[in-house]
Amino acid sequence: MLNWKLKSTLTRLLVFFCIVFVVSCSSPRHLLRSSVESRYCEPSLIYTYHSQYLPKGEIESMLSKDSSLTNRFSKHDLLVANAIGVLPLLQDLIRLQQQKGRDSRLEQAVLHRKINSRLLLASTEISSIVAELDCEGERASQLAFYLDQRDQQRIRNLTVISIVAGAATAVVAAFMANSNVENAISIGGGIVSAGLGTAAAFTSNQTVPFAHKRNLLSDIWGGSEESTIYSPFIWYVLNEKFFSNSGETSIRHNIRQRWKDYLLTEATDEEQVLYFSAGGDYDSDDLHARSNMLNELQASILTINQNLRSLIANLPD
Repeated sequence: MLNWKLKSTLTRLLVFFCIVFVVSCSSPRHLLRSSVESRYCEPSLIYTYHSQYLPKGEIESMLSKDSSLTNRFSKHDLLVANAIGVLPLLQDLIRLQQQKGRDSRLEQAVLHRKINSRLLLASTEISSIVAELDCEGERASQLAFYLDQRDQQRIRNLTVISIVAGAATAVVAAFMANSNVENAISIGGGIVSAGLGTAAAFTSNQTVPFAHKRNLLSDIWGGSEESTIYSPFIWYVLNEKFFSNSGETSIRHNIRQRWKDYLLTEATDEEQVLYFSAGGDYDSDDLHARSNMLNELQASILTINQNLRSLIANLPD
């Protein structure tokens, strides 16, 4: 009778441990679906760009016909001016500076205002996309932190359960008069404790659905000729080789290569589709990787301000 009660008690304990294990490993997706599919980082307006100020694909022929620009500005500053669409304005400004009279000074003031307006708009475009990148990076980091916390809680739960299971097995076995039954209980309890301890040693690989229909990484990875996300000014700078430190490959190419070398070295084709498509089921490691890529891209775009500073410093008075 005693043996039957002890066996029943042990069975109930094992069932309890299994229930706790399953609950601790359950997916949180039903709790997060409303937040992970949110689009709060996206701009509320769709921006349009004046065709007059779009960067020109080839400016060498134009510069070769007009030495006034090359005599006054470095190639770097001329490429920046082309990026924000003010090369024709600079030409007119230099031409007017060679003239005298009140009308010339007034026209110069108007051109200065237009150029400064374009510089301000370019700086605003940088700030806008950087803010969106920062927001998207934080969104991924928050979910990664949530999954990490759940996994840590799961490990704590399994560790405690493993200890309790081992102690309960020892207590029950001590009361058994039958050595065979005692051995069976000890072996069973040891297997349960070992299984729980082993489970605690591995991550749970929990996933959450994470949507990003406006994917800030996809154009960088794909390298399309035109971007649907980045302004023509920013996209021109990212793809013009001259703006990179080496001058041999573009900033966009270098960013993509660093992702391949350091973040995506072991990424499967499915994971690459996940990062650069409209979204899917992310685990904690995927979310950390996405956050890192967004943060690196954010820092690279911020450095474009250095190029604007150079042009501003060399504008004629």
